[in-house]
Amino acid sequence: MFTIIVPCNNEESCIADCLNALLEQCDLPADHAIQVIVAANGCVDRTVPLAHGLAPELNAAGYDPLVLDLPLGNKVNALNEAEVQATHAGRVFVDADVVLGPRILRELADILAQDAAVYASGTVQVPRPNNLVSRAYAKVWTRLSFFREGVPGIGLYAVNAAARARWGKFPDIIADDRFVRLKFAPHERQKTEATYVWPLPEGYENLVHVRHRWMEGNIELAERFPDLIDNDSEINKSFGGVLRLLRTPFSSIVFVLVYLASNRRARKAKDGSASVWQRGR
Repeated sequence: MFTIIVPCNNEESCIADCLNALLEQCDLPADHAIQVIVAANGCVDRTVPLAHGLAPELNAAGYDPLVLDLPLGNKVNALNEAEVQATHAGRVFVDADVVLGPRILRELADILAQDAAVYASGTVQVPRPNNLVSRAYAKVWTRLSFFREGVPGIGLYAVNAAARARWGKFPDIIADDRFVRLKFAPHERQKTEATYVWPLPEGYENLVHVRHRWMEGNIELAERFPDLIDNDSEINKSFGGVLRLLRTPFSSIVFVLVYLASNRRARKAKDGSASVWQRGR
C-alpha cells in the first residue's frame, strides 16, 4: 500500500496516541503490510522507547514498523532519512500529535490507488482548546475558507507514486507540508470524508510562535519557489469571509492580534533555516 512517516522530536506526550490510532484502523486487509517509520530526531525524552514498545503490536496488526533514532534535531533531515528506508512508493506523512480516525487509511488507500498523480489529506477536526485565547482563535480560524473548503493538509498529507516523483529530496525549508501541497494544482488534491484530530497550540505565545513559523515558511517558499505560488488556492480573499468575522468580535480581535504579532515576528526573523526543530506545544 504505502509507507507512513511520522517525524517527531520530543513527543513522548503524544506518540503513543498517534501510533495506537493505527491499531484502530478499520477495513484494512490483514496482509496490508503498511510500513510505519517513526523518524525520531534529536529526542532527549521517552519518544524512542515508547515507539519501540508499540512495535510488536503494530507488527501483529499487519504493519511493518521501523523506529529511527536520529541524533540531529531536524525535521527535513528526518523526512529524508525516513524516505531512504521507505519500501513503498506511496507516502503518508503524519505529525506525531495527530490522531487518525479509524477509517482514514482505508480512504487514503483508495485515493492513492489511482494512476494519475494525486495529493491527499483528510477532514481535519480541531478539538476544543482548554485555553480561552486558543478557543477564540479556533472559532475564527476553523471558519476560514481554506480550512472548510480546501485540502490544507494540516498535520497530514499523502501522495501516490506518480505524485512523489514530482520532487527529489525534501529541500531545507520550514514549510515541508505547504511545499508538497503546492506541487499540485487544486484539481489534483483530494480529501477523505474520514477525519483526523489535530490539536491547536494552547495559549497566546504558543499560537503566535506556531503561526510565526508558518508565516516565515510561507515567505521562504515565495522567495525560493515563486512558481509554486500559482497553485495556492487556499488564500482567504473573500470579502464575505471578512464580514463573517464581525459576527464574533472577541474571537476576531484575538485572531487579528495573533495574526499581526506573528506576521511582525516573521518579517523580523533573520534566520529562516529549518536546521532546528521549532515547536509550539
